[in-house]
Amino acid sequence: MRLHSALLVVFLTILVVGSAVSAADTRRASPTSLDTPDSVDGAVASQSAADETTANGTTIRITPQPDGDARWNVSMEFVTKTENETAAFEKLGDDFENGRANVGPSQELFIRIADQMESETRREMKILDVELKYTSGNTTHTLSLSFVWTNFAQVEGDKIVLRDAFLVDDGSSTWLGSLTADQRLVIDSPNGYRIQNSPNYGHSNGTITLEGPKSLNPENGEIDVTYSKTGTGNEEPFLSTTNIVLLLLVVSSGVVGLYVLMQRRDNEPADDSPADDPPATVSEPGRDSVGEVAPGSEPEDNEPSVELLSDEERVERLLKRNGGRMKQAKIVAETNWSNAKVSQLLSSMDNEGRVDKLRIGRENLITLPDEDIADFDSE
Repeated sequence: MRLHSALLVVFLTILVVGSAVSAADTRRASPTSLDTPDSVDGAVASQSAADETTANGTTIRITPQPDGDARWNVSMEFVTKTENETAAFEKLGDDFENGRANVGPSQELFIRIADQMESETRREMKILDVELKYTSGNTTHTLSLSFVWTNFAQVEGDKIVLRDAFLVDDGSSTWLGSLTADQRLVIDSPNGYRIQNSPNYGHSNGTITLEGPKSLNPENGEIDVTYSKTGTGNEEPFLSTTNIVLLLLVVSSGVVGLYVLMQRRDNEPADDSPADDPPATVSEPGRDSVGEVAPGSEPEDNEPSVELLSDEERVERLLKRNGGRMKQAKIVAETNWSNAKVSQLLSSMDNEGRVDKLRIGRENLITLPDEDIADFDSE
């Protein structure tokens, strides 16, 4: 049975931008009498919390795997303005993690899309390892759906092709037709692979980032990426034009430097005076006259500059300097980043096992993996 792209576009719209619509419908359809069941009351209360907050954007992250599977993470970010809104949204977050909320990314949507794309691509597809997760900062709250979509990409020998799982109607359109202004699509490279060809979009260090509003239909440039294994001969040859020019520059600079040095030596007057006394030895800071490390001095820590660190490395260095643990709010203050950026970054690092997030009271404690928090002072 052929997939109707218009129907799937509607489904995806409900997923990423239409939550408030379904929320309002749910609230209107719910009974209002005093004998309303607790489960319905809870759903309406949680939904009201979502209605009172401000949607801050949706991020869809796709990471293809060497076997053709793809790891997906769809996260919706909300901002609360008052303590009452924050408390209500925390209840919504608990309902979302337990599958009781009518807002946030929907696993049923992707299960239905995968079933249809299985018939389109003629590859068996399943949605596995589904995880619903709620994370919160001071005023920023994230509802995220993670799962593995099996056989999402085509594996052709040493290459992985990411394309046909988006196409419908014989390739004339895509089910992910466009991104709205508050949506972002991020596509990472598989481990051990590099982007060999991406005719429609550029990338940075193997990651393609598309910011809405943007059309993703074939006539405007659909998603079409080919990855190849590193070390398979697809890399730029050493004696390419660029490398030859760089090599010539290095050699010419060395020749000029050698010529200048020889000219200086030829112009220096000869010193015929006897060398009765050996030259004085200039000691370096932290060392004595014979070059040994002076007592009580330590060699300087040659840490890289902050500008050379990735965001993840900067967070890890902050944690190490603070005994392996920090409150999330302190990380925001130290980095001068936005709450939204820090919350998203820490959630990603938590998923990768680079840090651990622990909810203590109404705050998040961020620690390095396996850090002992027995003596943590919540104050």
